Amino acid sequence: MKLLDPQTFDAPDPPAPAEPVGQLRLRFKGDPAENGEHPIFDLSACATHGRAIFVAGDECHSVERLILGDDGEAGDHRRFELSDYLDMVRGGEEMDIEGLAVADDWLWVTGSHSRTRPDPKDDADEDGRIDIAKVGDLKDTRARCVLARIPLVPDMDGHVKPVRNDGERRAGLIKQSGANGSKLRRLLCENRLLGPACSMAAKEGGIDIEGIAAAGEERVALGLRGPVIQTYAVLVEPCFKFKKSGRLHLHQPLRIRLVELGGLGVRDLCTRGRDLYILAGPVGDLDGRCVLYKWEGWADCPPEHDEKLRVHCPERLIDIPVKVGADHPEGIDWVGDPEDGRLLVVYDSPNPGRLDEEEGTILGDVFQL
Repeated sequence: MKLLDPQTFDAPDPPAPAEPVGQLRLRFKGDPAENGEHPIFDLSACATHGRAIFVAGDECHSVERLILGDDGEAGDHRRFELSDYLDMVRGGEEMDIEGLAVADDWLWVTGSHSRTRPDPKDDADEDGRIDIAKVGDLKDTRARCVLARIPLVPDMDGHVKPVRNDGERRAGLIKQSGANGSKLRRLLCENRLLGPACSMAAKEGGIDIEGIAAAGEERVALGLRGPVIQTYAVLVEPCFKFKKSGRLHLHQPLRIRLVELGGLGVRDLCTRGRDLYILAGPVGDLDGRCVLYKWEGWADCPPEHDEKLRVHCPERLIDIPVKVGADHPEGIDWVGDPEDGRLLVVYDSPNPGRLDEEEGTILGDVFQL
């Protein structure tokens, strides 16, 4: 058999992953050994406001707030149960929080809106056989259908905290109801491109919202880990009317954007000025490269049409280091002054070297852009 000379292939090598310039220790209260839902094990979202760092885990139904200190550590941990601020149908269940954003003193929160399938290994009998009926029954997604915003106000210590009401500003969400879980998910199901993915499990290419970004009230973007359309990632940009009650009312139709991310899906979003930063990663539950992209001027580039799309090509900035079986980058936002360009990355499935379970801490990475 004749072998081809590898030098005949001139495809460029992928860039070497960037190295973090430092790490930030996140210190939480509670004993991880006594709480399987402790946030250090599954951080999936991140947003900052001054020295306040908001994070959430995808197994929880709360938002955690830490305060950045002068010693390279964020502590003074407080937990905010979302059911204290939002009238949710099933607020005590796992919400799969995958996106946080702060804009104009509002905290935006989104669940994944995804469907999940039971792990076949969990339902195998003693002979290793799997009951097809159990595995074929996708879990109810209604608890995950949360898209909300909550007012932020100064705390007694000068840092911001969420509140249910602040004068005329009221916490609210898209109404949760019906078999689809919410009006947002119903519109996703009715969309010509995204509808077929709504009946699929997230890890199999189904609908999976993994990031949110906001620029004022006029622009909100939801980043989808899946599906990708052909090889293009998807941003969904809903249009809202804000009711006096705080409820978010959706205009029809949803507008979607296709984004060239090299076949990757969206893992998180954040903004700096009018620019949108996109953390991209594998669509499925696989290890693979993660890349940071920049869409310059996104906030000044609204969707142009309900029925026709352009493919947008953001600038590739850096590759994020990844490990096999660990350190899945899931949340990004700026630490300190955003103009200083120090980007915090937090990880789901952290490698043991990031964790100190006795102290309740995990290390996030800081990259300089």
